[in-house]
Amino acid sequence: MQAIIFYSVAFILLIYLAIKDIKLAKTVIKKSIKGFLNLLPQMSFILILMGISLSILTVETISSIIGENSGFMGYVIAIVVGGVSLIPSFITIPLGATLVANGAGLSQAAGFISALMGIGIVTFPMEKKYFGTKFALTRNIGCLFMTIIFIVVIHFTLGAN
Repeated sequence: MQAIIFYSVAFILLIYLAIKDIKLAKTVIKKSIKGFLNLLPQMSFILILMGISLSILTVETISSIIGENSGFMGYVIAIVVGGVSLIPSFITIPLGATLVANGAGLSQAAGFISALMGIGIVTFPMEKKYFGTKFALTRNIGCLFMTIIFIVVIHFTLGAN
């Protein structure tokens, strides 16, 4: 329902813009299409990867690795996989929902998403080059601690294991 509302509002605003300035409206449409086409390869790759992963990993496998009863190792695996993954931020929430729907525990999925968004093991060399080793280490360690705090809060507030 929200998507319908957002698209309707965007369409109405586009019509309004076209009435006010058709040239600007054409520029906006061209930039929007260009932005969408730039994101399409990334989105397609991630959706294909998710599809393959979910066809290989059964619900039982996901539950045993990062399910509610996976224990401490489930949290560690979720944080490590999230920390080394390089996935665009707009994919993380749907990916987390897909994991939960396929057997992952809520707090494990929350840890995965938090690590995915905050910890940058793959991007560490670039971060170190531009911002320095001390900053890169401090930021990543801080994000690790925040991820752990986030997991604890989710675990106790939602009653997840």
